[in-house]
Amino acid sequence: MLSNSRSLARGLLVAVLKFLFSLSLSAQTPYVGGTVKDATGVPVEFATVTLLSGKDSTVITGMVTKGDGSFSLDVTNANQPTVLRISFIGYKDCMVSNPAGDIGGIVLESVDLQLNEVVVKANRRMVKLRNDGVQVDIAGTYLSHIGSALELLGKMPFVSKSGADIEVLGKGAPLIYINNRQVRDQSELTRLSSSEIKHIEVVTSPGARYASTVNAVIRITTVAPTGDGFSFNDRTTIGFKHYAYLFEQTNFNYRRKGFDLAVMLNYENYRERPHTEHSTTQYLPTATIEQRGTGWDFAKYPTYSGKIGLNYNHKAYYLGLFYDFRIKPSEVSGPSEVSRYVDGVFSEQLENSFTSSRHGRQHLLSAYYTGALGKWQLSVNLDALWQLNDRHTDEHEQSSVNLERNFATVRDVYNRLLAGNVSVSYPVWKGEMRIGTESSNIHRTDRYTGDAVYIASSDNRIEETTTALFAESSQTFGSLSANIGLRWEYTDSKYYHAGTYSPGQSRTYHNLAPTASLSFPVGKVKTRLAYTRKTSRPAFDQLGSALKYIDRYTYESGNPNLRPIYRDYLSLSTTWKDLSVEVSYISTKNYFMWQTQPYPGNAEATLLQMQNMPRFHSGSAFANYSPTFFGCWHPVWMAGVMLQDFKQNHHGEQLRLDHPLGIFRFNNAVQLPWDMWLNIDFSARTSGNGENAHIRSYWTNDLGLYKSFAKDTWNIKLQVNDVFGTWRQQFIMFDALTRMDVNKIRDTRDFSVTLRYNFNAARSRYKGHGAGNAEKDRF
Repeated sequence: MLSNSRSLARGLLVAVLKFLFSLSLSAQTPYVGGTVKDATGVPVEFATVTLLSGKDSTVITGMVTKGDGSFSLDVTNANQPTVLRISFIGYKDCMVSNPAGDIGGIVLESVDLQLNEVVVKANRRMVKLRNDGVQVDIAGTYLSHIGSALELLGKMPFVSKSGADIEVLGKGAPLIYINNRQVRDQSELTRLSSSEIKHIEVVTSPGARYASTVNAVIRITTVAPTGDGFSFNDRTTIGFKHYAYLFEQTNFNYRRKGFDLAVMLNYENYRERPHTEHSTTQYLPTATIEQRGTGWDFAKYPTYSGKIGLNYNHKAYYLGLFYDFRIKPSEVSGPSEVSRYVDGVFSEQLENSFTSSRHGRQHLLSAYYTGALGKWQLSVNLDALWQLNDRHTDEHEQSSVNLERNFATVRDVYNRLLAGNVSVSYPVWKGEMRIGTESSNIHRTDRYTGDAVYIASSDNRIEETTTALFAESSQTFGSLSANIGLRWEYTDSKYYHAGTYSPGQSRTYHNLAPTASLSFPVGKVKTRLAYTRKTSRPAFDQLGSALKYIDRYTYESGNPNLRPIYRDYLSLSTTWKDLSVEVSYISTKNYFMWQTQPYPGNAEATLLQMQNMPRFHSGSAFANYSPTFFGCWHPVWMAGVMLQDFKQNHHGEQLRLDHPLGIFRFNNAVQLPWDMWLNIDFSARTSGNGENAHIRSYWTNDLGLYKSFAKDTWNIKLQVNDVFGTWRQQFIMFDALTRMDVNKIRDTRDFSVTLRYNFNAARSRYKGHGAGNAEKDRF
């Protein structure tokens, strides 16, 4: 069976490769085509491409490049000799003598001039439809005055921001890249200024080059730095919630004739004091148990991180490496109390207090190479990651009817990842073909011990190897663009308990993930139809079989029998003038979620365990309108709805959770005198159902004021989040035996002042995009 699966996967992959390569043999019409990029590899849109007569320089034909930098000229009637000229403002003209067929990638050399900041006043369309999502221009627009990249992402079409969490609506948390390098620490988005960003792409239909677990991607491209020499920039944030906090980050950079040395040091100090109120009803075979409780958590978790990187850029290739470290100690403590009722009669009062300390350390070594070999573009990435996390917890439980419990637990987790990927692209017919492979090896140990008889110890080890092959091609036929791709993944996961191999908990996965999209105009409406198939494998914690103590009536366990989740996405996207619309349909199989079951041997206790759920369907529709004709006022409206047909067995009945969930956003940027910018943002969600929960409505309002000085050598940003303290996380969650009503109250009202200083601004030229990215996220 295993051999047949491998043969089938390889046969399908070979068939796709043969089909895509055969496209290059079918072109008959004489043409000249290629792709125009800047020195950072970013496609140049609207570059002027002109075919001239080699005898008298008269114009034969011409066009402007498309969003992906591509162009194609019909040269049926052109006589030799000819000259191709590519020009764009801010770059030197590029001349190609006697061009023929696909001439591959053309790199424009920037004019070495430092221009003052320019704010575009014309009615330029800021949101553009791409083959896999939408692109929003930032540089030269009002969006460059937002503040940080994190704040900016919350204003992108089809993107939602809650605190530091970013979500692509209907697709979940995205992978985020800055200049092709994946963001591993969300604080990077706080450190990056919006004035340093060229454009942002929100990818809602990731292609085969991305792991099959990736449902959405956000790609951030920064403005290309100019000039050599030493540069320095510093970012200081002082804020106040219920306490004063400080973020400090410093970057040093030295650039000389293609050589680039970058150093970053960062310190951040976080604190939280969330307050939770909950009411839980459990319908057990022996009784109905109700628990009403409240609890506080007092947490502080500073972050110390740094990075040093070396890069060398040549006209034909880029190479480099960097070392990144992160240290995250944390301390959490807090009291909680629960009143317990059995069949409506009070039975027990429980009080708990705990302290927990954690020490997290991470070391990442990453190297890359990108370069051109004739018409071939080669990309290589190598990553080595080490993570060490240990947690010590002391708990004290008091009961009004039972003996008190005092115990301690220790958990030590070690992760090691070695990963690499290689991809090559080549001009084929009227577009490009890309093929590649990726491999990763994971070693994970997880030890958990307690000093009480009711604490079950565990010692687990996982060895996992994943291999992937992919191929994708994009072709352009006039105003029509097509993309097709296929990714094959094979994972071999071996599970060991107390040093002994466990065949029942070891797994092998075969997965084929096809992708396809078609972009075409319908009158003046740009339209894209896309299909992707994605999968999600369980996180390592979700596969463990060890029992974990929550309280004397609640235990938790992973489920070694969990099967991967499969999702089929079908989406339709359109743009017309300043309006963007995306409609999606999703079919989900094997979704896993926490379910409650009776605990063996104790009629009043329960066990929480992840379980696979039956297939269900969901959909979403979102519209984003960002007009550009109001002068100093730049409004953006976004509205959408998410709905599902999810069904949950609850208390012996089938519960339908299909109430739509509405999402609304109204952002305003106003240019004030003295070149100050005021941001007034409103967002709201209606009540509705998401998976196995009923989510209650909320709304919030944020204010920001931005001012730059000395040609943006330094700037200041005042920010107030959740001005009226209206953000809430309130929901009712259902499973087979339990109804849980939760109200989480956080310090969401936040005032901060951010000061940035730039001296000879420059950034690292790092071009790598990492390897084993999906596996790193599972840690």
